[in-house]
Amino acid sequence: MFLTSLLLGLVGVFCILDSRLLGRLNFERPLITCTIVGLLLGNLPVGLAVGASIELMSLGLVVIGAAAPPDMNMAAIICSAFAILTDASTETALALAIPIAVLGQMLGVLMRTILSNLTHVADKSIADGNFRRARSMHIVWGTLLYSLMYFIPIFLAVYLGTDFVQKLVEVIPAWLTDGLNLG
Repeated sequence: MFLTSLLLGLVGVFCILDSRLLGRLNFERPLITCTIVGLLLGNLPVGLAVGASIELMSLGLVVIGAAAPPDMNMAAIICSAFAILTDASTETALALAIPIAVLGQMLGVLMRTILSNLTHVADKSIADGNFRRARSMHIVWGTLLYSLMYFIPIFLAVYLGTDFVQKLVEVIPAWLTDGLNLG
């Protein structure tokens, strides 16, 4: 299970870096992500079924301004892995999609908050003439933090199993979830 968790965590890293570092190759779409998970785990039909369902759920999400939508890509990877690894039905896996997507949304807001502070460090570095440090703030640290934002939850969810994910989602206070949804 360790190797599977590691591999799926790396798939998550590749997918999150798609629009941030690689251009826009659409590896961030749930249908594509679940197809990759299905291929890696040896059950393409389940990967496609979960991916198509989560893709349909995410079609209505429109990002306006600085709004952070639920992270359907993280949900896609974890839910498709859950469906394949536990032989659960697509419907059972999809029941976890929204809570996981909201958890991913909260991680995304936290990460953007941290990265905005790195921008101030980069600005100061530029003012001081330290361009190498400014470049590393955006390219190295931004990439590393986004990678960890995906790798750690996906690795833990797959490695520790669905009970871990359920308990983690239940721990999120309602005021935080309501506040993010309102925002």
